[in-house]
Amino acid sequence: MTTTDRESPIFTAWNKALNQFSNQKKIPGLVLSIYKENSEPLLWSGTTGDVSLDQPYYITELGNLHLLAIVLKLKVRGLLKMDQPITDFLIEKDYEGLINIRGKDYTPEITISHLLSQNSGIPDFLNYSKDKENPLKEDLISGVDQAWNYAEVLKRTKSQKPDFQPGQSKKRVYSSTNDQLLGKVIESINGEPLEKTLNDFHFRRLSMNQTYVYKDPNDRTPSLFSYKNNPLNSPLAMVSFGASGGIVSTAKDCLSFVKAFFHGHLFPLSELENIKQWLPIKQGLSQGKGLLRYQKPGILLTATKGPEIIGNSGFTSGAFSFYLPEFQTFMTGTTNQHDDPLLPYKLASNMLKHF
Repeated sequence: MTTTDRESPIFTAWNKALNQFSNQKKIPGLVLSIYKENSEPLLWSGTTGDVSLDQPYYITELGNLHLLAIVLKLKVRGLLKMDQPITDFLIEKDYEGLINIRGKDYTPEITISHLLSQNSGIPDFLNYSKDKENPLKEDLISGVDQAWNYAEVLKRTKSQKPDFQPGQSKKRVYSSTNDQLLGKVIESINGEPLEKTLNDFHFRRLSMNQTYVYKDPNDRTPSLFSYKNNPLNSPLAMVSFGASGGIVSTAKDCLSFVKAFFHGHLFPLSELENIKQWLPIKQGLSQGKGLLRYQKPGILLTATKGPEIIGNSGFTSGAFSFYLPEFQTFMTGTTNQHDDPLLPYKLASNMLKHF
């Protein structure tokens, strides 16, 4: 039996905390679902602003959690290895020269693990700038919507100076190109579009009925995320990301997925330990293989860090799906903003004060 009584004292406290956080951070509207596993589990959802509980939203980089789950399933089936070069699957000449340093092509050294760890050194196609044009990333957050195709992703990537040789950085350097390539690797192995794999492996299996790959620029279903209080309407860009970054979902559907992910319903739980090799990002956030971990730093060097929050988030849109092992709790939702990529983690940490 799951407790959902809205008058429960803890639910009243959570609702108050959510509204206080939203007001303090001046968030136009956010969605949060909490599932706490007890002898009698607790399930609660809340919203602020003008968004509803069942409002679909863009999950953007949070989709990496779906890619990771598929990769782990394929690994268990013996169809790939984490240290396997991506050129075993991406054999076309189009993929030559993704990382060219002093005349040497390091593309054959890029592995599946490098893509998942954001440690490949591959430039982010969103950062490419020609002449005096703005990079795609700047256009996206300034409200200039535009489309691109996969050939342009590769061209923009190759036109930039690589960050480092594959695996040769002690820090995570995020690149949207990694996600696009990982999607193509999965398509090569399964011999079908990534969208179909997502539907078969996750969406239909887990009854994620409001989750889909955004393909129609006239679709106005998803809520808009904002930057500096300006809602960003970028349907052409969202379509262009495809199944590797253009998924739409809800807090309820994301909760179904993240519970299945950490309960071992999608792959053996033993696989999780192999991907928890953390690279620092910033301010308590670190990167594993397709997974993120956050621990709120202590104020002093000797201070105790905050509880571990693991999962993933969409830095572009503010979407998140977390598991908090110490509290046996899951949190999903969206802050619907691009300003602060750490805001979902701050929200989760703030809610923990009321457990």
